[in-house]
Amino acid sequence: MTKTQSPAAHSGPQVAVEFRALGPVEAMIAGRPVDLGAPKQRTLLALLVSQVGQPVTVDVMMEALWAGHPPPSAMTSLQAYVANLRKLLEPDRAPRRPATVLRTCTQGYLLDADATDVDAHRFVEHAKAGWQARGQEHPQRALSEFEAALALWRGQAYQEVAAVPCVVPEVARLQELQLSVVEMRCAALLDLGANEMAAAELEAFMKANPLREYGCELLSLALYRAGRQADALEVLQTMQIRLTEELGVDPRMALQHLRRKILNQAPSLDRHPTPALPDSAGSSRSAAPQQAGSAGLPPAPDADGEVFVGREEALRQLTKALAAAQAGRGRVVTVSGEPGAGKTCLLRRFAEPTGVAVLWGTCTEHVTAPSLWVWEQVLRAAATAFPQHSIPRPVSELLDGDTQRPTDGAEPPGAALRRFEAIVQYLTGLSRTGPLVVMLDHLHRADPGSLRLLAHLAESVPASRLLLVVSYRSHEAPVLAETLAALARGEMTRLELEGLTPQDTQALASAILRREISSHTAEGLCARTDGNPFFLREMIGLLTDDQRLDDPRAAPVPVLVREVVLGRIARLPRSAVEVLSVAAVVGRHFDIAVVADLVPVGIDAALAALDTAIAAGLIMEDQRRLGWFRFTHALVAEVLYETTGRLRRARLHRWIGAAAGRAGATERAAERAARTARHLLPATEGDPATATRASLSIGG
Repeated sequence: MTKTQSPAAHSGPQVAVEFRALGPVEAMIAGRPVDLGAPKQRTLLALLVSQVGQPVTVDVMMEALWAGHPPPSAMTSLQAYVANLRKLLEPDRAPRRPATVLRTCTQGYLLDADATDVDAHRFVEHAKAGWQARGQEHPQRALSEFEAALALWRGQAYQEVAAVPCVVPEVARLQELQLSVVEMRCAALLDLGANEMAAAELEAFMKANPLREYGCELLSLALYRAGRQADALEVLQTMQIRLTEELGVDPRMALQHLRRKILNQAPSLDRHPTPALPDSAGSSRSAAPQQAGSAGLPPAPDADGEVFVGREEALRQLTKALAAAQAGRGRVVTVSGEPGAGKTCLLRRFAEPTGVAVLWGTCTEHVTAPSLWVWEQVLRAAATAFPQHSIPRPVSELLDGDTQRPTDGAEPPGAALRRFEAIVQYLTGLSRTGPLVVMLDHLHRADPGSLRLLAHLAESVPASRLLLVVSYRSHEAPVLAETLAALARGEMTRLELEGLTPQDTQALASAILRREISSHTAEGLCARTDGNPFFLREMIGLLTDDQRLDDPRAAPVPVLVREVVLGRIARLPRSAVEVLSVAAVVGRHFDIAVVADLVPVGIDAALAALDTAIAAGLIMEDQRRLGWFRFTHALVAEVLYETTGRLRRARLHRWIGAAAGRAGATERAAERAARTARHLLPATEGDPATATRASLSIGG
């Protein structure tokens, strides 16, 4: 059998049978198709192919072949199917010689992974080779790999057994991966400047898959580069409406930033072609060596006027942790903060001048990646930064795609532990020659397998020269509770990024506007945004005249900030949105009793609604006044206030005034009653109830 091997495909012994499972199941021996016989026999083979290398029990086979209702002769029929398949798959096998392709095992039957080749596995290998090539700025090679991957598809994966419970997760994984490869192929076309071709293919793709946000991003970029700016903006607007109306969520930040860049015709949107390199197996090793501290780092900020200010204490803590790692006392540092707090910018700022190797991994958002994908990025960066060190076999298999890994990380415990141990030994071994920094960004998006490996590595960090830095969103901490607990068992430093100070805000605004701004303006900006760097940058962009510089409160809420806030609010239950809308009219600080009276709902229902808003990071409880709450950002209250109709706001203001008056009168009456009760207490023989009734009768 002759076939083209991709750079990612592993070399090994010649396989006996090639299976095609990305469509109706087919088998090829010596390049010739095999007649697989009756439908149930084909179904049995498809089931075995879907689990290649793993035992398939008789019970599972019965379920797949007879839908849980096997006839009395089912076992006889099953044995006949197995015997027929063995003859078909090994036509030259001598009588009484053990089968080597379809083997018997204690649990049932299995297809030997070493004697077979499955197109579904080659599809994944091509896809990963394409991702790697594109990451190394080899767009032509990436395009070839993605096209080779897609060419393997002939229909639904494992078509005959796609509904069998044990096959459903693999079918879903492959289908999602196929969509991602289509998107990445179009991204490679954009890298090569084929804007019109990419736009045409993406338009058809988005009609079939209208909720794919990364596809929308690529289509908008392709249309913009093809000179169709209005169409690009319309695509983004359509996606925003669709996500809001159908799913109740806001577009991801990348789409919102892209919209702003298209409106501003940002130079960073223009194509910067990468020269095509020879597509050879060793070309990745022939690239210019990276400087220490830059292996695997994300690209530097583009020309959007981004400026880094502040965070001196966080940088000091990171530097202190690195010094400890250099002395042989490895450390773990967690960096958390709300969306837009600048976690990635902080890590990038710290990594640039360290002078040591930094291995960077980012958990993906726009595509469904295989298990341990973030660690693949780290390990590839390690192989690039330390080419003189040999790579352990389990690590090499992981990088070459020789290891099957379910997306949920579920696999035999022994196999996972051996792989984890090999990775830990590899990374800690690299740190023996000098300190090594491993950074994992956006940890809240990590798959379960990656989190387990992180916890396993953390156990070995204190005795190594590793500095392990992870970042995540604060409100996503509950999903990371188990992992964070494991990290805390070692030497860990927690960094929580708060808002920028007025001094940092002044420096940021002066740098962006290229003029000195006053401390008064900086304090106004800081008060309105609570120092959130994302909110600040958007607000600063609106300070286009002296009037707004003198009073930043006069500037409207930036469009992008408004969309982000409304998107976060849209995820809340309707009852919570109603309570927050009324609370925003009351003010940034509000008494929940007043709000509950105005909605109107009971106080318990109002508090339950606030619980969801607190979990979403939109509301905080006032620790000094019982029953009082406040919006975490003034801009959140502003957006809610502006989205409430004028007539309703006016009516609410009247009701708020009346409610406040009633509350004040009740409080004053209670105070008078208490004073009178204290005065009457001796005359009523010390009975407080009698004293209170007497005081109320006097007051009445």
